Amino acid sequence: MDRKTVVNYRWGIFWSFISAFLWATVYVVSRAMMGGENGQVADPVTLSLLRCAIGGIVLFCICLTLYRKELFAFKLRDLLMVAVLSQFSMVGMSIFVFWGLSYTEAINSSMIMSCSPILTMLFGLFFGTRITIPQISGIAVCTVGCMMVLLSGQGELHYSWQSFGGDLLVFAAAAFWAFGAILSKKLVTVHHDMAVTAWVMFFASVSLLVINLFRTSYIVMPHSISGWTLVLYLGIFPTAVGFYAWNAALNRVSLQVVNVMQYLTPLMTFAMAWAFLHENVTFLKILGALMVVGGVALVSRNKTAPTQPEPMLQSTPNQREKN
Repeated sequence: MDRKTVVNYRWGIFWSFISAFLWATVYVVSRAMMGGENGQVADPVTLSLLRCAIGGIVLFCICLTLYRKELFAFKLRDLLMVAVLSQFSMVGMSIFVFWGLSYTEAINSSMIMSCSPILTMLFGLFFGTRITIPQISGIAVCTVGCMMVLLSGQGELHYSWQSFGGDLLVFAAAAFWAFGAILSKKLVTVHHDMAVTAWVMFFASVSLLVINLFRTSYIVMPHSISGWTLVLYLGIFPTAVGFYAWNAALNRVSLQVVNVMQYLTPLMTFAMAWAFLHENVTFLKILGALMVVGGVALVSRNKTAPTQPEPMLQSTPNQREKN
């Protein structure tokens, strides 16, 4: 390879790592906000609204500066499809993952969300997607690994019913994300990645604002500088910068390379949850996490199975060619 290709490849690896790292921090920061000792910093709906609004503003500013033509290249039908997509990939997913983090650990949440490519593949069966023997093997390995993470405690298997509801809520978030990935592959094929994501966040923000207008008595807003700092972090870095890093990586290296890097997300969540939240990390959890990563890798060998980033919009091959 020539020098330019090598430099491009290295930048692609760098941006891919940045996106995986930023998306790993979402689970740790959100768990601190939703399940902290001082109670919730913000309720799930309000936190989702603030995050989408902040991230959307950042991305709209970038698009107005760099991709003005692409931002306004949408026909009414396209915008309606993106609006529908936003209800799954951002609204439903974000609410349920934040809600689930009120009751379960960041480690559990990351493991469950990392299984979303498997749900995408299973949903795809209803649209004619075929399943292969390696994928079936990957599902089995991933399922066993996920159960080991969820059931492991102080070095032995047991289960805390207190976190069961939270795990179910995060599983619902993974299902929303997986179904949104299918919609994105079928509906979003001709527009610029960042412009599409900016519109997704716009429509998601509108929906979340409407939901909040009908639940004013349940709204919990950040009431401290530290709380608002965490909200701004979620909106700017994992949302806006994280997506930019994901997009920049796809412009420089193949999707397979980016997929491999994204497998670092649950592993980095483990390390950060242990260091900052003091969540329990046992040998069984580590082994289960490695099995989950391996199982998802087997499933993702099929190009129809998308990678599992932190909840954001998937890009498609046609979109990447446009970039």
